[in-house]
Amino acid sequence: MRVWITVLKAFGYIWLILASILIFVGIVGAWMKDGFSGVQALLSPFNVINWIVTVFTLAPGIGALALSSKLQERNKEVIPNKANAADR
Repeated sequence: MRVWITVLKAFGYIWLILASILIFVGIVGAWMKDGFSGVQALLSPFNVINWIVTVFTLAPGIGALALSSKLQERNKEVIPNKANAADR
């Protein structure tokens, strides 16, 4: 179980870092193409599609970190015995 927790945590952090870089590159691209007004239009609170796509982009990483946290809490509650001693 501890291996899966570590894998999920690593996946979550890697996904969030890569997604953040991708979002930043998109913002820089909008700046290069349309200037400051392009970035303002991209990050406008009324540009709902952009915010929805951003949430969908970050959701797997956030979900993996949340799941690893829940599994870690659940793993602490498990009473150690011979059946799950191999996982530790």
